[in-house]
Amino acid sequence: MSFAGSPNRYLPGESRPNILTTHGAAQVDNWAIGGSRFPTQSQNPYLNFNSFAYPGAFTVGNLGRNVFEAPGLAWTQFSIAKWWTLKERYRFQIRLDGNNFPFKQPQYGDPSGTFNANSPGAFARIGSATRGAFSDIGTANSNLLIIGRFQF
Repeated sequence: MSFAGSPNRYLPGESRPNILTTHGAAQVDNWAIGGSRFPTQSQNPYLNFNSFAYPGAFTVGNLGRNVFEAPGLAWTQFSIAKWWTLKERYRFQIRLDGNNFPFKQPQYGDPSGTFNANSPGAFARIGSATRGAFSDIGTANSNLLIIGRFQF
């Protein structure tokens, strides 16, 4: 997490804000993205804006590095397979794999981690990014794969 828009940014290096509450109080309990993903101002923020503040002039913020984790994945998978034996030493398998199926769920990217008192509506909101590619864990797409395997 970092900050922007502060009149007191004089020190070199990474700029981190002050945390005014405990880490548990800074995270929103039972967070859900809300009724609409776009525009981002209609989302529920992942962190409480009032739990953070700018550090004073010529001081570093007291928030540590990597203290918050992004929302997790809800990733369903299944696989079904059938083997056939051919002439004692040959085997054939056909398999059906499903990823993020049958419940297609979007896997959102990380929330914005820049604290800016001038634009509180953008803080801790999910942008347009989703995680993963076509066959990667975290893809927003459902996919079914049919695989044939011959073993000798």
